[in-house]
Amino acid sequence: MSPYRKNANPVYEAPVVLAGWKGIAAYFGCNVRTVRRYEQERGLPVHRAPGKRGGTIFARASELDAWLESRKREQRLDPALSTSGSAGHVAGIEQNNSPSAKIAMPLASSADHLQAKQMSILLWRPWAVVASALLVSTAALFWKMGNHQSAAASTFAQPDILKVRLHVPAPGAENLFLRGRYYWNLRTANGLATAIDSYTQAIVTDPSYAEAYAGLAESYDLLPQFGQADLRDSLSKAELAADRAIELNPNLAAAHTAKAFALFYRDWDIAGSDAEFRKAIALDPDSALTHQWYAGTLEERMEGAACLQQIDEAVRLSPTSAAIQADAALFRANFGNFDDGMKALREIEQTQPTLATPASFLSVLDFATGNYAAYVADVRHLAAVTGAPDDVALADAVARGWEQGGRAGLLRARAKVLTAAFHRNAETGYYLGLTLLMLGRSQDALPYFRAALNRSCIVVVSIPQSPWAKTLAHDPGYAALFAEIHERLHGGYVAHPSVVPVKLRLPQ
Repeated sequence: MSPYRKNANPVYEAPVVLAGWKGIAAYFGCNVRTVRRYEQERGLPVHRAPGKRGGTIFARASELDAWLESRKREQRLDPALSTSGSAGHVAGIEQNNSPSAKIAMPLASSADHLQAKQMSILLWRPWAVVASALLVSTAALFWKMGNHQSAAASTFAQPDILKVRLHVPAPGAENLFLRGRYYWNLRTANGLATAIDSYTQAIVTDPSYAEAYAGLAESYDLLPQFGQADLRDSLSKAELAADRAIELNPNLAAAHTAKAFALFYRDWDIAGSDAEFRKAIALDPDSALTHQWYAGTLEERMEGAACLQQIDEAVRLSPTSAAIQADAALFRANFGNFDDGMKALREIEQTQPTLATPASFLSVLDFATGNYAAYVADVRHLAAVTGAPDDVALADAVARGWEQGGRAGLLRARAKVLTAAFHRNAETGYYLGLTLLMLGRSQDALPYFRAALNRSCIVVVSIPQSPWAKTLAHDPGYAALFAEIHERLHGGYVAHPSVVPVKLRLPQ
């Protein structure tokens, strides 16, 4: 028997119960913050399961519908409530013959009115939802599936009508998921390995757990950066996991974010990545991670203003995140506020001694500006944090090279270590190519740049716009490389930066 029944409209029968703040928010097509406020300020009928403090939140669909009808009746009785622009309210109710008539909820304060202007009027389309059983006494709540569309205005277009699947994890699965979150957030090779193991166990425990698949995708997204994994292989796994999460829950913003990351860094699919990021932001505008990762792709595209806008939003949403603060400092340094960005990175390096990104970012920026003494200190600190053999080998080599031969000694030592790493697939070839260029060996550098292209090193995208590339554009080999980079980009994307990032400099 089908788990749902159709009527003539067609509209599916609504579920008896919606579980959790996210389930209630999805039913209304808004965010969790909004429904929490409606409960506190306007009596939205929300229940809490008996038991331990902070127990399960749920709501009955029939009560939510009745609450909406009462809002509509209030507006009919008092025309002032439907006056467009009146303080504290959104303009009125548009009637239709559908059981889900278009509505706009009245707001009760000037602050609400400001949000109403930002979100515009909530418009409701007929819903398609799946009815399922609920066992409140055992806290095993089965959720609803349906279609909805919200026309709430935002910087990003709302997604098309999406199926919604709300899911309660099987016993034990959520604890494994939360363990994965903790270790994923450490941003270390061991942490990511533990996160992948935890998410995988959560999926084995509950194969329908979309959030666990999204977490697995996020872990594989970061593994090349922090675990020195093969980029294409790791991001292929990330996309597969993200696709499964989207299949289970198309409205899960984290899954779209993880897929956007993989599309950008593996496939250089800028249009596809943008679409996924915008969908994720439309679904969850309060996700700091989405804004942070979107900013990272914009930085690689040298779109400085848009990059800073996204990372500023990420900082606003999660001001205590060291990883976000480190990215924000890097982007500021790259796009015009170099001294402030470097100062912030050094402060984060001191206060977050286990985080590798500050030292990594500082090493790139100090090298690009020719501050070689600081660069040596940066790579030493990075090696101390990661303990990775390649990092340790590089730190030891450049320190000896700098002490014995100055700039030239440092570059020769760096080239030797990076060459060995390249043959182990631990270096893409890009930084080795830069080092050889600085040694005056442009023809020796060319095959390594080409190898970086073949290995999908995203920094290669910026080569044609790099200041040093102008002197090589007349060379047939480099001209062919630049053309191939352009061809590899989906849609022939070409950056037109108003400010070239500092990290793309090639010091004399």
